[in-house]
Amino acid sequence: FRFFSFCRFVRSKQWYQRRVRAIWGLETGQAIGRIDGNSVTGMVRTQLIAHDKEVFDIAFSRAGGGRDIFASVGADGSVRMFDLRHLEHSTIIYEDSQQQPLLRLAWNKQDPNYLATMATDGLEVIILDVRVPCTPVATLKNHTACVNGIAWAPHSSCHICSAADDQQALIWDIQQMPRPIDDPILAYKAEGEINQVQWATGQPDWIAICYNQSMEILRV
Repeated sequence: FRFFSFCRFVRSKQWYQRRVRAIWGLETGQAIGRIDGNSVTGMVRTQLIAHDKEVFDIAFSRAGGGRDIFASVGADGSVRMFDLRHLEHSTIIYEDSQQQPLLRLAWNKQDPNYLATMATDGLEVIILDVRVPCTPVATLKNHTACVNGIAWAPHSSCHICSAADDQQALIWDIQQMPRPIDDPILAYKAEGEINQVQWATGQPDWIAICYNQSMEILRV
């Protein structure tokens, strides 16, 4: 494997689902590269400068077959959406009113109109609708310490799991949006601060969490 040479720190990477291509999140933008052949070498197609500060996370949408639409979040507190067919501009989906850095984002796996994000050291999960930019359609507020991970259900458009430093993994049902969502429908308390959560794509009855030096597999 030959690493691409960048002059900035790489913060995140996302594989392009339909072709052998990847996007790297850099300090102030994204680099789109292509991986070719069995030798796994490649070249950078282009670099995008859209965020004013570091880019922390990138994710592809399932819209249009998962081929062209992706979004990014960064230290400037914004969510920006891009189209590989029109890379000369981007769309601002959301900007944090306090300009708090946004650490992670995740697209809904069934309905590409929705995505979720969270701020660094934030206690909330923000749900956005790309059809209504800049205004969250829901805010999930039940955590008592900073949120570290979010994962949409692979089989349902209205369920999402969040995990946080309060040692809790919470599953939310958001189908009543835009009405307020006050409480999760399921909760699990781990023995340490949960750093990451993943919802199994092939077997949606299972969720994995990580804390301390442990990983647990939970049945929903």
